Amino acid sequence: MSSSTPPTPILFVIDFFRNPHAGTEGQLYQLITGLDRRRFEPTLLVFKPSEYLDSAEFPCAVKVLGHSRLLSIKTWLSLWVAAKKFRSEGGRVAHVFFNDPSVICPPVFGMLGIQTIISRRDMGYWYTRKYLAMLNLSGRFAALAITNSQAVRKVTVEHEPFDLTSTHVIYNGYVFEERQPEIPVDLKELRRMYPEAVFAVIVANIRPIKRLEDAVRALGALPGEIPALHLVIIGDGDPKALKATSKELGVEGRVHFLGARRDVKECLTGLDIGLLCSDSEGFSNSLVEYMQAGLAVVCSAVGGNPEAITHGETGLLYTCGNLDELAFCLEKLVTDGELRERLGKNAKSTARQRFSMETMVQQHQELYDSLLNKE
Repeated sequence: MSSSTPPTPILFVIDFFRNPHAGTEGQLYQLITGLDRRRFEPTLLVFKPSEYLDSAEFPCAVKVLGHSRLLSIKTWLSLWVAAKKFRSEGGRVAHVFFNDPSVICPPVFGMLGIQTIISRRDMGYWYTRKYLAMLNLSGRFAALAITNSQAVRKVTVEHEPFDLTSTHVIYNGYVFEERQPEIPVDLKELRRMYPEAVFAVIVANIRPIKRLEDAVRALGALPGEIPALHLVIIGDGDPKALKATSKELGVEGRVHFLGARRDVKECLTGLDIGLLCSDSEGFSNSLVEYMQAGLAVVCSAVGGNPEAITHGETGLLYTCGNLDELAFCLEKLVTDGELRERLGKNAKSTARQRFSMETMVQQHQELYDSLLNKE
């Protein structure tokens, strides 16, 4: 693109945007931030407003549709008006995130000559018969789909009207900091109280799909003579049931709930093992955060997890729900400090090579260019 050529408009659509640190929202934030403004001019279209967006901190222009009900004619008409304006300003490509926008946007955009990219970032746990019926109609108007792992790509091709030629895998991207973050004061104090302990962490909201109870039960199954393993849980949600389980197993003093945190990277600096027990993952942000921090990883072998973690090289994989296997992996890392250090170093190096923000942004830009050049 020559210096005299104006940047190409790109419309990003999501039904809400509340947190630039959340999974999909965080990746979208980083993608928009990293776009080459000499080549692309992004605009974010959201169905619903949010306190965060009202703070005017988003890195591009934001437009609020004002309607979000999928079956409301007002939503469809408002989207038509917004899309028509975008097209009149030279816009030809839109990138759509989340469920309801994936249904409504492709046909509306298609009728106006706007090519639609759909993002899929999970294993389809939200698929219902109704959604699949709508997606298989509207998806015929989409140009292509981007998934964040091969596992998600497989699920998408199996259930939606895309094939392997119209789906592309782009792994999540992350910002790597050269400086070592300062460990938060409360974690320093926790480590001071238990100087001989090994600390495992789970960064996940307390939800059934994350299977946090498995971690607590595996902790309770470890032999008493090995160095003490403590479990730190970082995430939102009600911990009452987990606290009851830890008390039942006699490990309540070794399970620590930190709640939702804005300093997750700093927290990880002060811990030893990264743990993920989920029964469904498209591509886990938490896994890469663990790897970035140089933690040895233990995770369930589901979804995109085996694409991030190589068993025995950057972490240990176990069969989801197999508590004996999970406890064995944890015991192995607790008792072998050299193994923990080796896996952590390998994980950090791998994350830097494979999951950089620059790579993620560049691959998206190449796909946008490929669609624009087809016209």
